[in-house]
Order: sequence, then C-alpha cells, then structure tokens
Amino acid sequence: MKLLSVGLTGVSQDVTMRLQQDCCSLMHEGFRIAVDEMNRGKYTFIGCNIVEGELSFRNYERVKDSLKNYVAKIVADFILANEEKALVSRLIERNYHYFSKEEQKIIYENSLKLLADSSSCLIQDFSAGERRKRIVSRLMEYLDNHHELVVDGFVQFRLKDYRDNLAQVVDKAVDDLMLDLEYQEFIRVLRYFINVQEPQVEETHVLIYGASSFKLLDANGQSIDNQYLDSFDAQYSDEINYQDLLITALIAVSPHHVVLHNPFLQGPNELIRTIKSIFEDRVMFCNGCDMCRTKSVSHNVDSD
Repeated sequence: MKLLSVGLTGVSQDVTMRLQQDCCSLMHEGFRIAVDEMNRGKYTFIGCNIVEGELSFRNYERVKDSLKNYVAKIVADFILANEEKALVSRLIERNYHYFSKEEQKIIYENSLKLLADSSSCLIQDFSAGERRKRIVSRLMEYLDNHHELVVDGFVQFRLKDYRDNLAQVVDKAVDDLMLDLEYQEFIRVLRYFINVQEPQVEETHVLIYGASSFKLLDANGQSIDNQYLDSFDAQYSDEINYQDLLITALIAVSPHHVVLHNPFLQGPNELIRTIKSIFEDRVMFCNGCDMCRTKSVSHNVDSD
C-alpha cells in the first residue's frame, strides 16, 4: 500500500536516505515501510509503501501522521538547501538581466549572505529558522489532503509569500551593490583629484578623539591650519559630520603621507576604509607615540 510520494528534480539521494533512516523508527513499532525511487519524466518520485499486510484505520492514520512529519521536515530542508538558491538565481536572471555576469554573481552571493544572517532585520520572521518553520507548516497542511507532493509545484503555487520575500532580499542585495558602485566611483574621483593635485604638506598625522573631533598635525607635531578648511567648517558645520570633514581636510592639504594614530584605530571602520581607499599606499599606521597621548583638539564638529 502506497502511503506518500514525493517528486523531486535533481539529486534525490540525500532525501531518500533521510527518509529511510526516519522510517526505521516505525519498524521498531512493527510497521515495515519501504522507500523506493521511480523516474517519471524529469522527476524522481520517492515513494513510501507498507511492505506487507493491511493496516487498521487507526494504525494507518498513525503511520501516515509520522510519515507526514518526516517528509515535511526533510522536504523543507531540501527546499532551503537547494530550491532557495535556484529561486534566487532565477530572480536575478529575470529581474536584473541587464547587470553584467560578474555583477549578477555579486548580487547572488550577497543575497545568500543576507538570507544566512540571522541578525538581519530586513524582513520580519524570515530567518532561516522561521523560513523552515513556515515551510514545514505549509507542507503539513498540504499532506493532510494529498498523497503525492511535487516540490516544484508546491514552491510555485503554495509558497508565493516565501518567493515574494526572497525577491525583497534580492532587491536589497541589488541596492547594496548600487551603493557600493557609487562608493567606488566616489573613491575613484577623489583618488584622481589627489593624484593630480600638488601636496600641500609632506606628512600629516591624524588623531581622533571620541566620536566628534579630530586633530591634524605636521611632521613636527604642529597643528595644520588651512584657510579653506576653516571657512568650510564655519559655513557647513551644521550639515556635515566630522567624518566627512576629516576627509575634506585631508584632501585639502593633500599630504604625501598620512599617518593614522592609535585613537583613530578605535574609530569607525568605514572611515578607515575610505581614507585607505583614497590615499592608498600613502597611508601608514602608528602603534603608539607621544602624539597618540595628546589631549588637545584642533577641529571639533558635532556628530549630530
């Protein structure tokens, strides 16, 4: 007697092995369940059958409930491990085909990272655990009324909200890529400006204090004054934060060498990355000196 059948595309060996292992527990209760495979077109159907004898209605329902539970969990894991990646790939190919192959690869990889990040608040109740719980619940509902399950069709017609959420994740990965491309263009322009501009000083030492102030010193430890920076600070201090002002200050003096001191290393990583990207091999790091311990401040900008 056939109890349940699951149709899959692609590799089905892992699903079959897991189902066989789960069905072993029913053997200890006196129920012999055979798990077999049958190819039908592009699908491989995995069937669960009673080997011998007839079941009473009570035992039939009991065995089927156990099998539904096994199948729902196994198929949910299969969807998350295999179908989810295929869905993401198809979404990118369909909605973002105008990106280059390399950019599509980045979108794909970033989408999978967002899906794997349990701390992401991009979509409520869409962590890997919540996705699995939702899919298991839908599978159990489906198997209450059906003896045969084709995974492709189930995902297509019974998990529309899940697929819509995946599309939102892909959209977020695209937004992140666009921001990164804009950032790279921004860095390229600033790097070009630095390379064609004559350095105003040979060496600039950068010290950061707290979250809203910094100091620029020359090679002799003297404060660097810049008329352009002072007027910029006075005019735009309400519209720009100290990180933007620090980048502006460094570009204004355009030093041959930029030395970042210990207080700076405690600052935001994004700021460090930006300065290193702009000035490239001009940037050096200090591991500790008298300048690192100084308490005076040259420019103080409210971080708000």
